[in-house]
Amino acid sequence: MSQIICFIDDSGFEHALVQDEIAVCDPHFEFVQAYTFSEARSLLKNVSPALFLLDLWGQDETVTNPQITPQEDVLEKISGFPALADVYADLSDFKGDVGNEYLKRFFAIVDSWRNLFESVCAKVGQNRKYGLSNLAHVRAFYPGVPAVFYTRKSLINDAVALFEAGADGLFIKPTGKNDDETRRLTRENAPLLLKKIERIIDAYPNSRKA
Repeated sequence: MSQIICFIDDSGFEHALVQDEIAVCDPHFEFVQAYTFSEARSLLKNVSPALFLLDLWGQDETVTNPQITPQEDVLEKISGFPALADVYADLSDFKGDVGNEYLKRFFAIVDSWRNLFESVCAKVGQNRKYGLSNLAHVRAFYPGVPAVFYTRKSLINDAVALFEAGADGLFIKPTGKNDDETRRLTRENAPLLLKKIERIIDAYPNSRKA
């Protein structure tokens, strides 16, 4: 008997990855794929899946005028970011835990870029409302069915938000330098992903089989 995994994502590319690189990896899983929760309910009919696999980031419909941040605005912002030279400046003379100081300085660079990423995403209308809304619908209509996120763009604040919302797990989508490499990495990672999914399903006493 196959176990149904309901995958909800707003990207056609991601649906192709699941269909062509993941679903074919293990025939005992049956993937039902949808772009919205309403579509998922229609496709599932009266059947409860064994697990929901949810994208986190999607287009926020309340953002009425999404815009690409102009390059000159980005350049202006990054001009004030800490640089690699700041990490190593006088580091050899630092008194105290030099390893921790070194990592703190490196993280200042990472944190600057992370905040910039969140800023440009907000301006273009991409955020975590899409996934959290789908999770809320899953909890309302399919109580007892595990729901995990499968995401590429999420940051630490997203991880905190999704676990506070009651998600059962978080998996990171493999990302290559281009689409072909992303497909290859997705295919290579698929067996491990499905094993992790199966462990979550098995942890639920009411897991369903089609």
